[in-house]
Amino acid sequence: MARHQTWQWSMSLIKNYFIMYKLFFLFIILNISFNYTFSQTKDDTSKVLVKFSEPMSKEGIFDINNYKIITEDNVTLKIFKVGIVQGDTAVVLFTEKHPANKPYKLFITNLKDRSGNLISLNHNTASY
Repeated sequence: MARHQTWQWSMSLIKNYFIMYKLFFLFIILNISFNYTFSQTKDDTSKVLVKFSEPMSKEGIFDINNYKIITEDNVTLKIFKVGIVQGDTAVVLFTEKHPANKPYKLFITNLKDRSGNLISLNHNTASY
């Protein structure tokens, strides 16, 4: 009977080590892929400063899907991340590299000011 318990304990130990090995391996794969997926350098990105007339709510402000930049050829620029400026009256959009000497149109949706007022559709675009 002691042999049977020892065998069960050994199988359980082997199973736990195998699970830990799989989790460790998965962690390494995820760590490597995240390092390569989200790394941009200052040389391959552009920054767009967006100023608001009043402090904004942080609800939704970091969601890149709330911002859209379109070129004069109707091509949408990729936005990688959003940073907020101290005081909550401006954000910095980190976008794919684009030349500064061409016209662009920025659309903002689903953002609210600190009072909870949604940005009006009449005032949610800007050109630069």
